[in-house]
Amino acid sequence: MEFKRLSQPDAHVSGLHILRHASPKSPAIHTLRQRIWNAASSQQVEKLHGIHNYLHGKAFAREEWSTIWSRSDETSWAHSFGRMRGFEEIWYNSVTLYDAACYDSYLELYDIYPGMGGLDPRPLMELSMHTLVNGVVEVAEDGMSARTSYVTPGILYDRLNRDMKKHCMNFWERYGSDFVCEDGTWLYLHEHVCPDFGMPLDCANAAADSYQMLAHPPEGPRPPRPSGRKEMIKLAEPTPLHQMYSITTPVQNTVPCPEPYHTLDNDNTYTPFLNPPKK
Repeated sequence: MEFKRLSQPDAHVSGLHILRHASPKSPAIHTLRQRIWNAASSQQVEKLHGIHNYLHGKAFAREEWSTIWSRSDETSWAHSFGRMRGFEEIWYNSVTLYDAACYDSYLELYDIYPGMGGLDPRPLMELSMHTLVNGVVEVAEDGMSARTSYVTPGILYDRLNRDMKKHCMNFWERYGSDFVCEDGTWLYLHEHVCPDFGMPLDCANAAADSYQMLAHPPEGPRPPRPSGRKEMIKLAEPTPLHQMYSITTPVQNTVPCPEPYHTLDNDNTYTPFLNPPKK
């Protein structure tokens, strides 16, 4: 399956053809042009979110990162454990190492389920099924960027966890994302994933289990997944950026909903720029 980069909406489709011969000096026409462009752009951005969720759920990392993301040095992806910066670092972590883990898992699974021979190894490792709800989309006044906030309830299913058993949990995350329009094509630039809470599906009382975990933490580290690979992910910013909700930690508003803004800068972004745009 191929996914092409999403380009600027065709003028005749979006309605911009009615403005082709209008004077750009007219405030009314400029406002109409801007509103049409922003409306079309918000649809493009929502479509990018949908493509991301599908490819992420299928574990198709290469297809995602090669089609819908900017390859800028400013590109970033963050989670609760830290932030990756620059397209090369993200590709190494999210494609090179991730695909290697999928193949390692495939070899482990094959010993248990030999009938899976011939299937794509990547979706067999895990299923990350996110939904997108409560979306807020803001397109900049200059029309060159957009910011979004989404709540993403879903499930995470591992066919083999660290204990070599099946594992499934539900979770509630929020996405804070920045997008840019590069040469007429809308692409991801920044994303910050903030998990608010999660619990195993075979859990009877998540609050009670959380309390027990805090009151009686397990002794020693959890056993690692058996694998011959020793590569570690690279993090430009290996600093905790978000804490999950617990009986001692309230929900954190790490990625608040975007407000109307003029242009993408360090006052309006989910990831501070390394080289802030000139105002």
